[in-house]
Amino acid sequence: MCMCISMCMLNRRAQLLFDKDLWNLVVKTAKSQNISAGEFIRRAIRGYIDKQKETLSKEEQTSFKRFFKRKG
Repeated sequence: MCMCISMCMLNRRAQLLFDKDLWNLVVKTAKSQNISAGEFIRRAIRGYIDKQKETLSKEEQTSFKRFFKRKG
């Protein structure tokens, strides 16, 4: 049931090309987690984007604090 709901929400398709070694690693890792290669790739992309957002937020916070730091 959950898989059907999740699949129904997917509405964009992307075509990606992998070399043989990377594809085998994706498939092997996905199988070890009992998920499809597609789900593994979606999770990996989401994780990467979330990490980038965190990094950007930390940099913005540092810049903000530096800008408003009291002098003297």
